[in-house]
Amino acid sequence: MSSRRMAWRVVVVAAGLLVGIFSSPALAQWQVANADGTQTLKLGVLLQPQAELIDTADAEDTSQNLFLRRARILLGGTYSERWSFFLETDSPNLGKGRSDGTKTNDFFIQDVFVTYSTGDAFKIDAGMMLMPLSHNHETSAAALLPVDYGPFTFLASDPTTSKVGRDYGIEARGYVFDKHLEYRVGAFQGFRGSDATGGAGSEPFRMTARAVWYPFEAETGYFYTGTSHGAKKILALGATYDVQSDYSTIAADLFYDQPLAGGALTFQADWARLDGEDFLTSLPEQDTWLIEAAYYCKKHRLGPFVQLASRSFALEDASHPEEERMQGGLAWWVSAHKINLKAAWTRLTKDGAPDRDQALLQMQVFWY
Repeated sequence: MSSRRMAWRVVVVAAGLLVGIFSSPALAQWQVANADGTQTLKLGVLLQPQAELIDTADAEDTSQNLFLRRARILLGGTYSERWSFFLETDSPNLGKGRSDGTKTNDFFIQDVFVTYSTGDAFKIDAGMMLMPLSHNHETSAAALLPVDYGPFTFLASDPTTSKVGRDYGIEARGYVFDKHLEYRVGAFQGFRGSDATGGAGSEPFRMTARAVWYPFEAETGYFYTGTSHGAKKILALGATYDVQSDYSTIAADLFYDQPLAGGALTFQADWARLDGEDFLTSLPEQDTWLIEAAYYCKKHRLGPFVQLASRSFALEDASHPEEERMQGGLAWWVSAHKINLKAAWTRLTKDGAPDRDQALLQMQVFWY
């Protein structure tokens, strides 16, 4: 038996055992509250054990990994009716092999912000938070539709010196017109400059504005969802503008979640045009697309999904090749987003490079 087949058999058996263990009893939230419930403290975890087989860059060999795609500790709470906070750590790709033979072992605070709220119409968030650049960009990692985010969703992170789509700043958000219109407007750090660009802190703030129209039901949480599994009927039409100096991103997205008699149908489309110009030269003008679709069968708690993504440059050459990703998979929603198992196959194509294949098997355990 080949080592690849043996590795996958071990992964499948282990995942099946874990699903059986965790799906038996109902798991309650870890939360404490004062007598009248106005002050609360809630603790949670997000664990995503994952197995990956992916062709190497030259497509001559296969890289194999067993690791934790995400290992997060979540802490949130309320101090009063108006004040709340959220803090989340992460250790992404924990245990995954690096090119030098070592294993990834990073740990850091990923989200930390305080929220002041006067109600659904007006809230202020301050701290380090996920940027409102698109529906996929603002989706919780614990509520994704396929195995992971779109491969080009966080392209602006490194050039703007943000962390996995997060930046430091302050944001006003709310829902008006009977909760049909959502707005998010914020000022963030962005790239603060360096000695070579006039000195650290010399650059203007990064400004972001987002609006979403909901003809039916709105998503009123800070994070969006990848699917509600038929619990809500959501049609969201969004647009975003992100700018700092000469850099800008213009984006538009559509999210549709439709309950059906036997389950649900979910669809998402995100488009973005990014251009760093002379300010962020590592981010040349380019367009990205992301399309996701899935069907959820409530009776069997199963759902096939597809994810298509592309990246093209205004001036394509050997150093800026067009890329595409095509993924198909099957999710077993054991307990919706709390416990699930997803398997997917992806075809990676890139101009000037051989086509590659990737196979993923991921389990998710989420309490919060």
